[in-house]
Amino acid sequence: MPDDDDELASKPARPVTSMTLRAERLRRQFAQAAGAKVDASDPGLSVAPTPRDPELTNVFAVIGFVAGIVAIFLDFYFVPTVVAAVFCVLALRRAHELDARGKGPFGRRRALWGFGLAGFGALGILFQLFVRPLF
Repeated sequence: MPDDDDELASKPARPVTSMTLRAERLRRQFAQAAGAKVDASDPGLSVAPTPRDPELTNVFAVIGFVAGIVAIFLDFYFVPTVVAAVFCVLALRRAHELDARGKGPFGRRRALWGFGLAGFGALGILFQLFVRPLF
């Protein structure tokens, strides 16, 4: 009776099919999109990417953006609009501070979007208060 290792060694290797190559290409693309450095000669993935610098966050921009979205749908007495405007100003200051340190203006675009959405929400409530009663 032959040994199990001998049986495995005597079996021919499975041929590489196009599906296997496609799966390998997809795996590499996903790994690269996730930030891993993929070496073409290495069949496995490299180590996990280094974590992002926690200083490169702008929480004020996120809060201002979310408050701007809320201002469009639930603007009662301009409270979300004012909250969005205040946090967007703080976010723009933070973005300017990060840019001055050479780290990039993180959160600037999101803060500007928050301003725009808050303004749109304010226009909506002004329409509800002044134009709609005329009809």
